[in-house]
Amino acid sequence: MIGSQEKKEIAQPSRNRSREVVLRWVFGFIVFTSAFLLFQVELILGKFLLPWFGGTVAVWATCMLFFQVLLFAGYFYSHKTSSSLSLRRQGKLHLAFLAVAALSILCACYFWGSPILPEAAWKPAPGSAPILGILKLLLMAIGLPFLLLSSTGPLLQKWHDEIHARSGNEPSYFFYALSNAGSLAGLLSYPIILERAFGLTLQSKIWGAGFALFVLSCGSCAWNAHRSVLAGKQDFTADHDSSLIGASPALAPRWWLWFTLPALGSVMLFATTNLLTQDVAPVPLLWVLPLSVYLLTFIFTFQRNNWYSRGIFHPLFGFTSLLTLVALFRGTEVNVLNQVGIFLAMLFTACVVCHGELARIKPQTRYLTAFYLTIAAGGAFGGIFVGIIAPLIFPAIWEYHVGLWAVATLLAVILLFEKDSWLHDPRPDPLIPTVVFGTIFLLPKYLAHVGMITIPARIAFAYNIGVYLIIAFLIWVTWRRRRACGLAWPWYKVTLGVVFLLLSAALYVDLARQRGRLLHRDRNFYGALSVCQEWDANMLYSKVTLMHGRIVHGIQLEQDRKRATSYYDVKSGAGLALATNPRRRVGGMRVGTIGLGVGTVAAYGRPSDVYRFYEINPAVIRLAQGAGGYFTFLKDSPAQIDIVPGDARLSLEAEAAHNDFQNFDVLIVDAFNGDAIPVHLLTREAMKLYLSHLRGPNSVIALHISNKAVDLSAPVAALTKLYGMNSVVITTGVDTGVVRPSKWVLLSRGNALNVPEIQSIGKPILAFANNIVWTDDYSNILSLLDYRGVSIKSWLR
Repeated sequence: MIGSQEKKEIAQPSRNRSREVVLRWVFGFIVFTSAFLLFQVELILGKFLLPWFGGTVAVWATCMLFFQVLLFAGYFYSHKTSSSLSLRRQGKLHLAFLAVAALSILCACYFWGSPILPEAAWKPAPGSAPILGILKLLLMAIGLPFLLLSSTGPLLQKWHDEIHARSGNEPSYFFYALSNAGSLAGLLSYPIILERAFGLTLQSKIWGAGFALFVLSCGSCAWNAHRSVLAGKQDFTADHDSSLIGASPALAPRWWLWFTLPALGSVMLFATTNLLTQDVAPVPLLWVLPLSVYLLTFIFTFQRNNWYSRGIFHPLFGFTSLLTLVALFRGTEVNVLNQVGIFLAMLFTACVVCHGELARIKPQTRYLTAFYLTIAAGGAFGGIFVGIIAPLIFPAIWEYHVGLWAVATLLAVILLFEKDSWLHDPRPDPLIPTVVFGTIFLLPKYLAHVGMITIPARIAFAYNIGVYLIIAFLIWVTWRRRRACGLAWPWYKVTLGVVFLLLSAALYVDLARQRGRLLHRDRNFYGALSVCQEWDANMLYSKVTLMHGRIVHGIQLEQDRKRATSYYDVKSGAGLALATNPRRRVGGMRVGTIGLGVGTVAAYGRPSDVYRFYEINPAVIRLAQGAGGYFTFLKDSPAQIDIVPGDARLSLEAEAAHNDFQNFDVLIVDAFNGDAIPVHLLTREAMKLYLSHLRGPNSVIALHISNKAVDLSAPVAALTKLYGMNSVVITTGVDTGVVRPSKWVLLSRGNALNVPEIQSIGKPILAFANNIVWTDDYSNILSLLDYRGVSIKSWLR
């Protein structure tokens, strides 16, 4: 018979195992929830602040930078507390931290009426410093709760590892993968579910309820850990040396790789986001995609040690680099979805390489929080480099090229110094170099086929013979090796060197090339500008073009400098609105323009007219006013020219608040054809503001909705119906190099559109079945993305 004491001894291990399983699930739930809330609040606040700072791409980049730095601060808190305090004191300190963070949320609810969204009184003044304003608002709105959430993952993993170490279990990086899975779930669920179903105010309240649940569960966890220590268990020492599964116990910390690898991954994340949002709207969808790919690579590489295979991902990195180079060279010829797919594939392979190499050198348990802290420091540095340093040292968006080259360089260095890597295999299989060499040497043939380069006939013949001979030789070597008579030759080293040199040369050529003769470059918070001079194909006339990224923002002929060009010629919607307005026949006109460009609209000005421009980018204002002598539309116009710096919506609101209504006869809203879609200029509140600044019912609002990626007809149609306005769509499809294709929607409450010039070419705006009026609290641009003409085959042709 088994005695009662023996039964207790047998049951005790079973109860301990059950307790460990429950504890693992509880810890996992808290880590997942904290990461989920962490990334949801990034999107909510980013979308909320976007209209306050002009709806520009840089708003998202600044938010991401802030969150990266605060993530580092949270990891620093975790490292310092876990390495210098006993578990009991850690529990007490974290309970106090939870209470203070919860109190800050309650104060926000009391003063703002929302857990995280500042009230309207916190709106920045027009023309104020954008970066400092964004950082200040983010710090006030979410600083302390975000710091708490960011510290939860590494701190709870440390607690879990310490508790499990007492029972002899080896720790793992399961919670790190789970944390990134929670972040990924938070990112993907926002545009798919939360943004589509709820307004920003309700989103913030839902998030606040989730944060309250997190505080209660995390507080209970900290309290139970505190009680377990008080029950008589000794504090776990930080010198425990249990090794990780798949990691070498004798592996010394490689601090420089812990920092550099995540830093380059972060650089690729930020640079890819910048590159994508040069041609597509900076909305949560496009911010979510690069971040989701970035987080997915952490899950992929840290969940299982054998998921990262150098034999798969190193060749894949070379192949995606090749696709990326082709996409960079072809530019806007590549449709939006293909661009997004290629650059996201490049981000995925680059980050898998960086994070996979990082996972190979995971440290022992005692370096756990130091490892996470170093990773966070590298991520923060990558964000600072792209968000702050790059705009100061690079005249254009060069950080993507630099980041890609740096990843390739670091990978080559790791393989060179690691003696057991495939690079040092004395007798590797030549099959991979054969495929790589074939791809590399066939690249010029493809570039010549699409017209990017020209190869003379004699050189092309010799080139073809050389390519065939090299490929035949490599195939012969492969056959010899398979018959056990292969030649010893450093194929991998030669292949790596050739690929690296070709990649470096191609990236440099892409940076150096410029359409036409480059006259000027400028870069600031609002993007990269370039001014180029070009001649037509017959060398009959020259023009000067202002480019914002890859988008044309203005053209002026050097032989006929007063001619209206680009999207504003006499047959465009803006030109017809100005030329046919009733006020043009009876007196001076007042014309307002949101978006200055090079000031082309001023070409229609007369001595009795007043043209008032609203422009957020000070560099654009300087160029349009004549800096460098490139553009003279404003200088040549006989009309009175007024320029209001700052976001147009905020400036118009400030004027209305002071009863300074502008009485515009024509209000041109030209802010949607470029690299950003300022959604706040197409909401119900924005249209109400525009109408308040019009002179009368015969005044006209001209909306320029040309865009490569987004069809804005639906929200415009909804606003037209809501305010009972007459509307007409005027489209020009001819691209002469001087006149650009355009799509304008003209709106009026009177009869200003009932003139032959407009009615003969205008078409009614299409009616949409599910028109939903956008408001400052709700907008959903995901449904407006234009998927027309997507074909990989047509792109490759």
